[in-house]
Amino acid sequence: MEEKWRVFEKELELIKDSYIREFTKESLNNTSDYFFIAQASSTGKYHPTCTIKKGGLIVHVKRVIYLANRLCTGLGIEGIDKDIILSACILHDIAKTPSNDSRFTYADYENHPINAVKYLANYKHPEDKQLEYADFYIKLNGCIQYHMGLWTPKEIKKDIKNYSLLELVVYISDYIAATKDLITPEDIK
Repeated sequence: MEEKWRVFEKELELIKDSYIREFTKESLNNTSDYFFIAQASSTGKYHPTCTIKKGGLIVHVKRVIYLANRLCTGLGIEGIDKDIILSACILHDIAKTPSNDSRFTYADYENHPINAVKYLANYKHPEDKQLEYADFYIKLNGCIQYHMGLWTPKEIKKDIKNYSLLELVVYISDYIAATKDLITPEDIK
């Protein structure tokens, strides 16, 4: 099997729970090849120059992970909650795909959080882990579904004051990672 996940090898090492790490790797391996070559924004309006090129979406995701990891440290978030945040950051944009990808029901980018959650729901989780990790799936879906914050698709939008701490960390990390004047270590690689 192709190991697409290797592009995030360093970031995946931050996830301590082996099941969550393997779930994230498998999800990456099964997503569209387009995810790995796409730019972060089709217009360039909302993302910095380093992400508006072939593979720019990967640079964006690495920026998000970098910021989320720092926020987790600053907020004292550890253990499985930190693993959920990091997994969500890696997977939050996996459904930014061209309209001809049949795995997703919506073609427009604005609905990519809905698409990502639907995609992950189709993933075949081992039965012995479904119950044990039920809370993980619920929290992961929330983090991915609401990662656009104020710009979340109206069908699923909720007030930011109702976000869980984990959802808020993913949203803030994604929002700040998209700012044009921020430079992270991920930009220089």
